[in-house]
Amino acid sequence: MNRIILIGNGFDLAHGMATSYKNFIDDYWDQTIQEIKKNGAYRPFENEEIHIKRAPVYWPTGNSYKDLINTDIDGRPITLTFKNQFLKIITEKNDIQNWVDVEDEYYRLLIESSNNRNTGIVKKLNENLRQIKQLLADYLTRIENSFSNELNEDQKKIISQVSRKISEPFNFNDFSEASTSKKVESESEKILEFINEIKSGTITLDSLSYENQRLIPKINSDHPHKLIKKLLKSESALNYFELPPDNILYLNFNYTSTFEKLDQPYYEKFIGSSKINTTSIHIHGMLKNPDSMVFGFGDELDDQYKMIENLNDNAYLENIKSINYLETNSYKRLLEYVNSEEFQIFIFGHSCGISDRTLLNTLFEHENCASIKVFYHKRNDGSDNYSDIVRNISRNFNDKALMRDRVVNKNYCQPLLDIRN
Repeated sequence: MNRIILIGNGFDLAHGMATSYKNFIDDYWDQTIQEIKKNGAYRPFENEEIHIKRAPVYWPTGNSYKDLINTDIDGRPITLTFKNQFLKIITEKNDIQNWVDVEDEYYRLLIESSNNRNTGIVKKLNENLRQIKQLLADYLTRIENSFSNELNEDQKKIISQVSRKISEPFNFNDFSEASTSKKVESESEKILEFINEIKSGTITLDSLSYENQRLIPKINSDHPHKLIKKLLKSESALNYFELPPDNILYLNFNYTSTFEKLDQPYYEKFIGSSKINTTSIHIHGMLKNPDSMVFGFGDELDDQYKMIENLNDNAYLENIKSINYLETNSYKRLLEYVNSEEFQIFIFGHSCGISDRTLLNTLFEHENCASIKVFYHKRNDGSDNYSDIVRNISRNFNDKALMRDRVVNKNYCQPLLDIRN
């Protein structure tokens, strides 16, 4: 059985990287205000996104958007004009709510423009988004370079903790009933074949693996299934079965490559260790190739998406993720992986929100998906976001009964980090 490590922005945040949309927008204004100051007092300032008629002489101590717009010039507020209206919207949302989801906000505006049937508005929106995408790529490149150059001791501890979780053995209390039944059947057939060969003298018990030497004497050859299922779901399962993943896929939704810092996954055995095959897919592209970055919205299941398609105007589909996945072979490689064998999903820092709903639905409801295990964020006050993630997961399922069978209950889940940060 395989494993997919589904990596979202919370993974980078857990490693101490300031990669949220809020971090990005706050940094934009910090950097921009520094440029305005360098440009000189009473002088106009302009970049690709904003225009200021006259810079002030005296500044407050802060470098935030709120500090800028509350700055007085001769008793009057500073005159700030947005050339990029989308930047204005996400900045004000971030300022009021202290957070913003840029992709969700883009989709909301896309729907509004489709209601007005105004192609000019959506083309301008797309142009604005392209600017934001480039600014985001530049910002994340700075953050990633800083992280890659030197790790502090806390980051090293975090990487060690997360690395151990990636290759942990399968716990069949995590699995759907259908998947557990398949495992019971396959183990039963294998054990019965060994028993018959031992009885016929073809092999000896001593020639088998350590696990099978312990397991076979316990098995009644007439009714093996019941005992094997009981043992699979017990704490002693590792004494009788080899339960590491055959292969691990890092499915990275981030533009950064933080996961590449993780240790090589291996499975500890009774003697020595065995490496596990790994591969990775940057489903949203990579910073070193900004043109590959998939940025926009990905919910074809939304009721209003069909209305957008029916407009017969390609401008409305320019930033739909499921279409842009076709620009590379990443999505094809993912389908090949999930079609090849049963798999378990580990969720590392992905909110499972609707901006990736089409892809997540494909994974979660796939016939080979045996389990979806949440590694949640535990906050300093002792609360956590397990329930929030599960509610989001539920929106990615059409079959709710299937969701309840596959999503691992909280008793068997754990925080991504054992230490609070």
